[in-house]
Amino acid sequence: MPILGTLGVVNFALAGNVLSIDGSFLFIFISIFVLIFLLNRTLFKPINQVLEERERLGGGRLSEAKSILTRYDEQIAAYEGRIRAARAESYQQIESFRREALATRAASMAQAREEMAGELAAAKQEIAEQAQMARASLGGEVRQMATSFSSQLLGRAIHPDGRQG
Repeated sequence: MPILGTLGVVNFALAGNVLSIDGSFLFIFISIFVLIFLLNRTLFKPINQVLEERERLGGGRLSEAKSILTRYDEQIAAYEGRIRAARAESYQQIESFRREALATRAASMAQAREEMAGELAAAKQEIAEQAQMARASLGGEVRQMATSFSSQLLGRAIHPDGRQG
């Protein structure tokens, strides 16, 4: 065994450094670049194209889905806007009808008040006339009754104008 061990050391010494650069290094270096070039052309480039196409199609579907969602959101927003506008318009119409009804009610009440005031004034006038007529009628009757009572009490005739006779 020592002989084999010495032979290995001799071979190592003769071969020199394991990391020494010789002609095979240049061949390996050029071979690696040629293989990289060939692999890029024949294998990696077609695979990359297939992957890009796949991503584009998948991304296309994703972007198509996003655009559909965007259009959906826009349509929902437009629909809600139309609903809000219709609701506001209906509230305005309701408010307009309410104002018209209140105005009509106020006009009717004012007209009724005017009619009642007219009727009240006419009734007051009629009552005043009746009171005047009643006073006049009662005044004459009172004098006549007073004259009659005075005549009966005094036993002689008294005229309604106050003279004795």
